[in-house]
Amino acid sequence: MPLKSSKRHTIDLKETKWDIFIWAGSFIVLGFVILFALYSYHGVEREMAAQFNREQGLLSQQTAMGIEQYMHDITNILSLTTHIKNVSDGNEEAIRVAIQNAYNSLKSKVEVVFWEDATGVMRYHYPRQLLPGLDGKDFSFRTYFRVGKELNVPFVSDIIMFGGEQYYDIPGRFETFVISFPLKGADGKFNGVIACAIDLSNITAHYVAPIRPSETGYMWLLDETGMVLYHPNPQWIGLNLKDIILRLKKENIRVSGVETLQQAMELKNDGRYEFVFPHFPDNESVRKLLAFSSVHFLNRRWVTIATSPYSEVISLMSGTFRNTLVLGSVSIGFVLLATITMLRINRARAQASERSKWADEVLVAHKRLETIFNGVPHYLMMIDDAFTITDINQRLCDLYEKRREDVIDKHCELDFPETERICRLGLVEKCFKSGSLVTERDTRIEIGGKPYFFDISAIPLFGSRGDVDYVVQYAVDISEKKGLTEKLIQAEKLAAVGQMSAHVAHEIRNPLTSVLLHSELLEDELKEEHHNKDEALDLVRIIKAEIDRLSQITDEYLSYARLPHPKKQLVDPRAEVTSVVSMLMPEFTRREIVTKITCPEKLPAIMIDRGQFKQLLINLLKNAEDAMPSGGSLEISLMGIKDNFLLLVKDSGYGIPSELTRRIFDPYFTTKDNGTGLGLALVQYIANVHDGWVDVESQKGTGSTFIFSVPFHGEEEKARA
Repeated sequence: MPLKSSKRHTIDLKETKWDIFIWAGSFIVLGFVILFALYSYHGVEREMAAQFNREQGLLSQQTAMGIEQYMHDITNILSLTTHIKNVSDGNEEAIRVAIQNAYNSLKSKVEVVFWEDATGVMRYHYPRQLLPGLDGKDFSFRTYFRVGKELNVPFVSDIIMFGGEQYYDIPGRFETFVISFPLKGADGKFNGVIACAIDLSNITAHYVAPIRPSETGYMWLLDETGMVLYHPNPQWIGLNLKDIILRLKKENIRVSGVETLQQAMELKNDGRYEFVFPHFPDNESVRKLLAFSSVHFLNRRWVTIATSPYSEVISLMSGTFRNTLVLGSVSIGFVLLATITMLRINRARAQASERSKWADEVLVAHKRLETIFNGVPHYLMMIDDAFTITDINQRLCDLYEKRREDVIDKHCELDFPETERICRLGLVEKCFKSGSLVTERDTRIEIGGKPYFFDISAIPLFGSRGDVDYVVQYAVDISEKKGLTEKLIQAEKLAAVGQMSAHVAHEIRNPLTSVLLHSELLEDELKEEHHNKDEALDLVRIIKAEIDRLSQITDEYLSYARLPHPKKQLVDPRAEVTSVVSMLMPEFTRREIVTKITCPEKLPAIMIDRGQFKQLLINLLKNAEDAMPSGGSLEISLMGIKDNFLLLVKDSGYGIPSELTRRIFDPYFTTKDNGTGLGLALVQYIANVHDGWVDVESQKGTGSTFIFSVPFHGEEEKARA
């Protein structure tokens, strides 16, 4: 009896161990399936959101291009009108006819076209029935008139009260943008401006309001200051985006990611972001996708913004995931049922009928795993020990544009041309031999003439005897990541070049100083001799000239590589400009360059590093001088617009080709035979570190205008000063 009891206890213990192993294995497999499904879902969700935002970006760019074309149509008509000879010479009758013709061409785009004479008095506007009593009013205080008179350039105003804020006797005044073009006769006389008031509602009605990036998504329109020009919420129109955000925060409405978005819209022409913000009309804070693009015309920059709720973008994916969860739940239930069945089979010592049922269950489970296999968002292939492809997921078929039946049961190398081989035979062989995971990273493969980069792994699948029966080749597309890495490497190379330039310039300067000193001593010695001294002196002068040129180049390299952090102080821009022009005046006179400085009587001081501001002025003026080798005119204009200081340097040189205007600020890019390509790069650096910007307007053969802007000092800085 004791012996029999002991034997029965042993059998129960073995059965309990098998139960534990089977249950543990089942839960491990189920956990892996659930985690894999969640990982796949989040990966596909992120990709879907990114793809939708790219489409929003294209929609925003198309909207921006439409508005740009709309504004270019207006500016082209006004420009052509002001270039008519009788009009530019100030012939009143010709101006009246030209204004009527311009309005007839633009009446669907503008509210009114008008002429203000050289004193700023409204002489004529069309249509006449609009704002009766407008003629004869003085608008010389307007910025667009002063820019046309002082700078002789077209200008787009801020939103102003058309008809004048102070003229209460004029009924029907309205807020609008004004585009103005100066009239300058053949004798150089200023004859006023021809301008128009933009119909902003027509722009928004045609290009912004109808656009729907998604079911409840919509478009915004901002100007460069952040003021809302259009939004579905009419209460926000005319407000600044920063003020809107402050109001929302005071009302405890959740917003996040907006500061990064504001900085991006100030610095970039376009971009795509995610942020949390109220969604009109519910005004509930939701996670949103946003894409923006810039509209450029004359001196203005607007921003078109497309936004959509994140939940709406992925709603289809969410429904699919719910269906997947249902399918997964059924699969889990099935696996649990299969587990219980397997336990019963184990307890019944695997009778023949039970083994057959177990095989059927395994087959169904295999089908379920095959479904998961095809749903993985990467590239999978199963290969047996004869290197025959036994299975492949649909994503890999789509990549190579092949059908499954053209790939299954084919040798992974022998049955395909070299350019169409799908599997990595060497990697698969290593996996079969080692029985462990083998990985090749950063593998370049050309598919259909397009290069791709993959991280490829070979994963062994073991059979019941412990041998590797199959290998799964698992490939992850890292092409986009590879591109970002290469850009980072390029940036590091440029930084290394800057450091090397500083070192080389430093090492060259000391020998140059010594050579220059000895060449001067040699020159003095030769002057005391009388035999053939002229020829020797010419050679010495050549040596000194080349030394001076090398010193100049090394100074430019050092100034770019070692520019210190700015030490800001209050600086009078008029005094600094006058000082630098006076210093360069002998060179301008020798080159037959006529200079002119224009500055208002009262111009506030600016908060800037004095030395760096002088360096910026010298670089801009020397650049203008080099653009006029045969002489010309150089106009330097200083002005204040709102809270910003503007410096305009205009030359009458040969101009810059349009294809090069966006490259001239790149380090080491130059079109000069002896240039280093660092002058304008240094100008851009100085502008950036002072929270400003620099730009150029130029056309080949018509000269160039460089525009530098920094904000005037704030109240806190003024108090510290």
